[in-house]
Amino acid sequence: MTTSACQPPSADDCRQRFLIAVAKLLGENPVEADPSACVRICERWALEETVNTILRPGGLLGLNRDVFSRLMIQCGKRPVTEHFYQAFFAKAATIGQFEAAVERYRVKCMLLFGNFKYAYRTLATASPQKLQKLLEQTEPLDQTEFTKRPEFNEIERIPLEDRHLLGYISGGHQDLLFCLDFFQVLQGSPAVSNLGELGLQKQEKLSKVLREYGLAFDPDRIAEPAYLAHVTSRLQGALDSVKKRASDAMEMGQRNTRRYLSLPHLDVYVATSMEKPQDFASQDNFIREVFEHKDIKPLRLRYFDPTLSYADDRVTKGLIEALMLRRARVTIYNAGAKDTLGKDSELAATLAQGKPVIVYVAEGGDEAEKEILNSRAKKFLVDHPLGLQIDVNSGVAHGIIAVRSAPQCALLLRKVLLNQLELKIAHEGGNYRLCEADTGSVIRVVSDDPFLTHAFWTYFHDTRRRESAPEPRPSDRSAAAAGE
Repeated sequence: MTTSACQPPSADDCRQRFLIAVAKLLGENPVEADPSACVRICERWALEETVNTILRPGGLLGLNRDVFSRLMIQCGKRPVTEHFYQAFFAKAATIGQFEAAVERYRVKCMLLFGNFKYAYRTLATASPQKLQKLLEQTEPLDQTEFTKRPEFNEIERIPLEDRHLLGYISGGHQDLLFCLDFFQVLQGSPAVSNLGELGLQKQEKLSKVLREYGLAFDPDRIAEPAYLAHVTSRLQGALDSVKKRASDAMEMGQRNTRRYLSLPHLDVYVATSMEKPQDFASQDNFIREVFEHKDIKPLRLRYFDPTLSYADDRVTKGLIEALMLRRARVTIYNAGAKDTLGKDSELAATLAQGKPVIVYVAEGGDEAEKEILNSRAKKFLVDHPLGLQIDVNSGVAHGIIAVRSAPQCALLLRKVLLNQLELKIAHEGGNYRLCEADTGSVIRVVSDDPFLTHAFWTYFHDTRRRESAPEPRPSDRSAAAAGE
């Protein structure tokens, strides 16, 4: 029902809106015909009698803790504490203010808990200290927690053109080695025979690599000793230079790794997948745009950039990155054009820890690339298979925030770290969705299916209890066996 802005709401309108808000407060999605039917356990007249003591003419409310608790009793809920009432509903003097208070309460419930019933039972009866501790997790933070830190400048910047030399898959100089080996073989082998055995694809590869170093691949001269000696010498010099650059980059990367491991704070893990040398340039540009943004730079954030870290084997590198992922408050995932197992698993692992993930999908250049990336961004927003994960500690379903530009990523990163996200609740497809207002991203989900909810929380808590139970002592096992 709607009411003109220039006249007060009618009594019937206020009653309907109030009952709908009460039902939403208690985790229900009410029908307008009888909003209280899904929540009341008393006769309808008894609930309406209580509601009549609350509603006032002109959309005003006469609400207090006693009558609010009476209303909750009639809906099968426990009375609320004074500090709970003061935290959420004491200032609700109009129907509009009550609706806003209910929405604020529900947002906090979805941030903290996996269902509304457990949220009410916990928050409405908590001690003042426990309630304050819980609500503090959802309140905006003072940015001085970040700005008072010293500058973050300990990490050495490995030359951008050398970062691919650290990679286990994308880096290295295998093509250069291939060419050098080939020409060294040619110096002592029948040229035409070797060239014929090489095949067209490898000949094209030779030509490409030689062009990168200012050399021409001339099949007509491959039998000339002088030509072979000249090309071999140039390739050897190039290889020696690459090896020196790689060695220097590895030393810087190892020093950076030690620094990352000893950082007292780690705010952000920046995940991506590198396949080509140019990927390192796009990643570096993205990181600079985000962390030098005017809204982010004053926070002096500590962030882990895997392209500036090096370990001499993949197992050690994997353990280091797993630790960084565990320590960081937020993961930013530079998604690229396709899924990769390693980075997608880092996305899922962050959500499973109950931490936020921001996924960046670039807008693209030409029309074909834009179409691919638009489809990928939509997938992250709607139905990516890893885009919704259960926090293994709390059971709360966490979703990702999808952004399309570095400035937007910076803005959302600041809001995430300072608890300043603008959130709204939508009901769709049998689920309550807590959505981030700027991007429409779903960051929490609560099911309204009572059977699923009961089964999920029954077995989730049962599993948690069994996992946390102490291992029986041998004497206890013997006694149990004897009792059987």
